[in-house]
Amino acid sequence: MILKFKFDYNSNNNTLLYFLNKIAKKSNLEYKITKTNFINLYIEGDEEQLTQFSSLLSKYLPMSIFFKDNTAEVVPQIGDEQSVVFENEEINLPFCSSCLEKIQDTTSTNFYNPFVSCDICGTTCDVKELKLLDFNKEKIEYTNYKDLFSKVASLINDEKSIKIKTRSSAFVFKKMTKTEHDVKVLCTNLADISKVFVASKAEVVALASIEKPILSLRVNEVFKQKNILSQKYVDVRFVNDLILFLLGKELEKFEIDFLVYDTNSSYDYELTYDEELKPLDIIKLKVIDNKNLILESSSYSKDLDTIYSKFDEPSKGHFMVLLHEHNFYNKSILNFYSSTKKSDNICLYSKDIEGLLDIVNYSLPNSIGEIFEILKKDKTASRLIENYKNKYPEIYNNALNYDISSLKVNSIYSYWKIVAVVLGFTSKIEEQNIVLNNAMTCVLDKGPRIDYKLKQSDKIFNKEFLLHKLIQSGMSFKLAGVDDNTLALGYIESFAHYVATLVDDINNEVELDGVSLTGDIFANELISKLVHKSITKNFKIYYNKDFVIQK
Repeated sequence: MILKFKFDYNSNNNTLLYFLNKIAKKSNLEYKITKTNFINLYIEGDEEQLTQFSSLLSKYLPMSIFFKDNTAEVVPQIGDEQSVVFENEEINLPFCSSCLEKIQDTTSTNFYNPFVSCDICGTTCDVKELKLLDFNKEKIEYTNYKDLFSKVASLINDEKSIKIKTRSSAFVFKKMTKTEHDVKVLCTNLADISKVFVASKAEVVALASIEKPILSLRVNEVFKQKNILSQKYVDVRFVNDLILFLLGKELEKFEIDFLVYDTNSSYDYELTYDEELKPLDIIKLKVIDNKNLILESSSYSKDLDTIYSKFDEPSKGHFMVLLHEHNFYNKSILNFYSSTKKSDNICLYSKDIEGLLDIVNYSLPNSIGEIFEILKKDKTASRLIENYKNKYPEIYNNALNYDISSLKVNSIYSYWKIVAVVLGFTSKIEEQNIVLNNAMTCVLDKGPRIDYKLKQSDKIFNKEFLLHKLIQSGMSFKLAGVDDNTLALGYIESFAHYVATLVDDINNEVELDGVSLTGDIFANELISKLVHKSITKNFKIYYNKDFVIQK
């Protein structure tokens, strides 16, 4: 009897392959692992053996942010695809379920041992001693690891700060008490995360995954009333080190589920060891509609950095990395790169085109006055300018004379900053994007349709974006009495429609196999949802797999 397990795994890393190989080898059954668009595990045995293996797989195969789905079926024979070859493969990830099983077994010599060796995740460790030091660097004695972690938890409960060396770095941890500045939070008990934060099921699953990422979570309204955290959103992660896991177990006795941490604070005690372990990356993640977008990471293959660095334009570097990650060299893909930091680009790659084809050019004006002068050349727009000047003289004059030379990046994000000044959302170019912020606070579902227009051209490439039309339509709606937040939502919603229209227009010329979104604008929840809603379901939308969405 042969069972075939098929895994949909949205990464090119070998983590899933590694665990499948380790677990299958542990079963002593004949097996084969292959990799195509999916990862397949074929394993042969009688019904009882395969039932036992399925239980083993369920027990030891870790959750992953890249793991999407899996199926199992009985097949007549092992597939003839080429086997995946393992040659001294290593992974560098936090603890697995096998590690936890060993350190929580009260009958084991590894009970509460944070440096346990594991035959599943491959963890080995040469640390000889874990030391608890006081302020004078004097060692505090303990009888066993259980006693040690109990002491540290008691110190934290007494509001002492502890510098703890972990595989990611040394951090100073303390109890979460009232703070006026921004903090990062370690959750030691995910079962109680809702006491402080609003987290979806997908976000909790991501926090608990083998990668143990950081997520930015919103403080819930009930906890906000306590005025303990001054932030609306906080970077939160779960324990990613056995030292922190065991500390969390002891903190449960004091009903402490959250610690704040940083790298620079003063501290009262230190928990450390002399040996240097291989550093562990902490990925920063954004979960949108069950899609995991990687914001920060150093865990991806450095081959991707090599591909990215071959291009002077970050937009094209990101696009080529995405094509490589998905192996899309025989496809036609339209890529939208929209960023808060770099110049935007809309670019087409097709197997029938040599190289990349720029679809739209963005460029900044020298001044807002330059935009007004373009509008004055049109009879209808000229009347609009005059009416706007009369109704909002202070806003108009401020915009007319405002120096926008601080804007250096040719992007929609920069355009929105100009819009904010012209429409009086703010009197100056601000670091935060006021249009986007206002849109996110709008209580309505829809805003007015804003003109995102391109100059008429017979060519499908190198089209010119008409910034003055973007400004003109906004001024028209403001004169009509549309409030600032609703108007801002119109700008964001219409951007999504603009993306969708371009997809349809390009597809009429070159049949597309998909659309890709790169750049951190698309990691914004409102923008992402509106873009996905606007693009028709005929087009599959892709993101980078392992690479960050914004380099």
